[in-house]
Amino acid sequence: MAPVMDNADPRESLRAHLRTATMAAHDLLDHAMQAASGWQTRADYARFLALQHAARAPLEAWIGAHAPRGLAPPPQSGLIARDLAALDCALPAPAPLFTLGRTGAGHALGTAWVLAGSALGNRAIAKQVARIGGGTWPVAFLDDGAMMTFWQGLRERVERPAGIEEAEGATRAAEAVFAHFLAVAEGAQVPEGAAS
Repeated sequence: MAPVMDNADPRESLRAHLRTATMAAHDLLDHAMQAASGWQTRADYARFLALQHAARAPLEAWIGAHAPRGLAPPPQSGLIARDLAALDCALPAPAPLFTLGRTGAGHALGTAWVLAGSALGNRAIAKQVARIGGGTWPVAFLDDGAMMTFWQGLRERVERPAGIEEAEGATRAAEAVFAHFLAVAEGAQVPEGAAS
């Protein structure tokens, strides 16, 4: 995925800047994730969870090593592992190590913004999963209240304008996170034990 040219406007909120700068990457990932997994059957849903776990495990390791306390989203790989176990599916191998090279201004913020923002989409997916699965499929990951709480706090921070260096760093990190998820979705494999 080609990096986005970043022209941060010091008057716009960081959230508006990130949404504009990553819109194409976000749309591409949504389509790739739906094509790779979806959630129309139990096997689809297990594949979706496996993709999420494979992608998030290395991101959570990066966050643990580089993000300051206030910018570290709550880990979700444990919730996904619990959901996969409830579906009688093995954990997938984690995706390759995630890195941004030398950590700079805005990197933790951009990474947190993508992960926390995905919780909003997860709420919509949870409703579909409840309907399709008849309320019997596990949704600890999709219903994670801790991530929604984190998102509310992070939202206050990203609703303000950011300096150019922070905005550029956050954009580079957000693009890297989207590219990481996209690479996992494009290399998707069916998890063991996923029954239709």
